[in-house]
Amino acid sequence: MKYTTRYIQLPSILFILTFFFSACTILAPRAPERPKDRISLEAEKTISTLKNQNLKLKTFKGVGSIKFRGSKKNDIAGRIAWVASMPDRIRIVLSSISGQPMVSVASDGQWLYLISHSSGDYYKKPATASSMRRLLGIPLKTEDMVNILAGRVPIHSYNSAVLTDNRSQVYSTEGHTVSTRNEGEDSGQNGYVLVLKKKWGDILEKIYLDEKKKNVHKVEMFDATGTLAYRVEFNGMRTISGYRVPSRLLVSNNDGSGFHLDVDRYWTDASVSPSVFVLTPPE
Repeated sequence: MKYTTRYIQLPSILFILTFFFSACTILAPRAPERPKDRISLEAEKTISTLKNQNLKLKTFKGVGSIKFRGSKKNDIAGRIAWVASMPDRIRIVLSSISGQPMVSVASDGQWLYLISHSSGDYYKKPATASSMRRLLGIPLKTEDMVNILAGRVPIHSYNSAVLTDNRSQVYSTEGHTVSTRNEGEDSGQNGYVLVLKKKWGDILEKIYLDEKKKNVHKVEMFDATGTLAYRVEFNGMRTISGYRVPSRLLVSNNDGSGFHLDVDRYWTDASVSPSVFVLTPPE
C-alpha cells in the first residue's frame, strides 16, 4: 500500500517542483544584457561623420616638399610626389631638392616595393602594418597613409569609444555624461577629443576635433603597450573639387622624429592604372 501511495504521489511532486522552478524563472528579475561593443550616441554620430569624409574620393595625386626630422633634430629636405587609390594602393617618389629621384616606393595592397635610385637596390616584401616605416621612419600602415593624404581619418577596429568636450564632459559608453577630464588635459583646441579603446580599455586612438565635431586637427595612434606610435597634425586644409584635403601635414612619433609635408598641388579623381602601384627591378 505504501508503494502505491508513493507511486501515485510522485507525478504530483514532480509537477509541483516543475511549476515552482518555472515560476521562479518567470518572477526572478533578469539582469539586462549589456552589449559589449555599445558606444554612446554622440560618439557614434561623430565616428559616422568621420567615416563619411571624402567618401567619394577614390583616386588622387599630389606633389609637394617634405622635410624629415630625426630624433637628433637633423633635418633632411626634399621633394615628394604621390598617386594613390583607396583603400591601400599608393606610389611615392622622393627626390632631392634639385629634383633627382632618390627612392620610389609602391604598394598594391598585397606587396610593398622599394627602389633606391642611387644604388639600384630593389626590394619586394609583403605589405605589413608598418610598411611605411622604412621610407618615412614612422610605423604607418599603407592604408593609414592613403587615408591621411586623402583628408580622411584612419579609424582602426575598436570596442568602445568616448567623446570628451571642452567643458570636461565625457559622453561615455553607458550613454550618460560624467565629468572626468583632468585639469590641464588637452581638449582639442576648445573642441572635442574622441577616444577609441580596445576590449580591455586600452587606448587605441585619439582624434582631436573642432567645436562642430567635423574637422580634425590631430590624430594620435597608440601601440599594443599603450605607447604613442605616431601622431598626425593637420596644420592646413584646402577644398578642391568639393573635397577637403590637406595642404600641410606634420607626422611624428614619440621621440619627435618624423616629417613635415607641404602640398603644392593636388589632383582629385585622377585616372590611375593599377600597374602604377607595382614596381619592377631597374634594368
